Amino acid sequence: MDEPVSDYVAGRSCASCTMCCKLLSIEALNKPCLQWCTHCDIGAGCKIYQERPTECRAFTCGYLAEAGIGEHWKPVKSKMVISRATNGNRIVVYVDADRSDAWRKEPYYSDLKSWSRTAAQNQGQLFVSQGRDMIVITPDGETNLGPVRDDQVVVARRRRRTGYAEIDHIVVDQSDPILAQLQLLQDAEAAKKATPGALAEAKREVEAWLASQDK
Repeated sequence: MDEPVSDYVAGRSCASCTMCCKLLSIEALNKPCLQWCTHCDIGAGCKIYQERPTECRAFTCGYLAEAGIGEHWKPVKSKMVISRATNGNRIVVYVDADRSDAWRKEPYYSDLKSWSRTAAQNQGQLFVSQGRDMIVITPDGETNLGPVRDDQVVVARRRRRTGYAEIDHIVVDQSDPILAQLQLLQDAEAAKKATPGALAEAKREVEAWLASQDK
């Protein structure tokens, strides 16, 4: 298999690992998560590597690309695959159903809690995809959001309580118009470029939408 080794941490390679071919969904091939791709030669590689779908080409295994990720995270050993969004602010750890509690064991859990603190500081998100459920990990704990489709995103909401702030999470379809308004209010650079009227309208729509979520 040809590999973009220049993008990999020195000394790391896919080698005999094909876990991404099982744990991740591939829309172009109608392959759901947690099932082996029919084009995968398990333990060897992709049988259609040169013609593989764009989403496969775009994926980079976190273990291969991030020097700060320990050797214990090698997918063939941990039975988990780390995927980081292109903007770096969304990390998903996909867990093999055959070892669904692996992420709760050490040293993995301590790593996840550390990553969650870094994510929170950078307005990012850390998720564990366990079976059909998506679990959001925060410095304060974890929340099972239930099934989250590939065409949905998770929005964090900070709610003021007496003496403290509480964060909860809402699953939103990518096609929902409210998402653009949410992103406008959460993106400092975009907010600077927006007119006061546009910001006021976005705030009004988002507040109304959030109120409807609480009903």
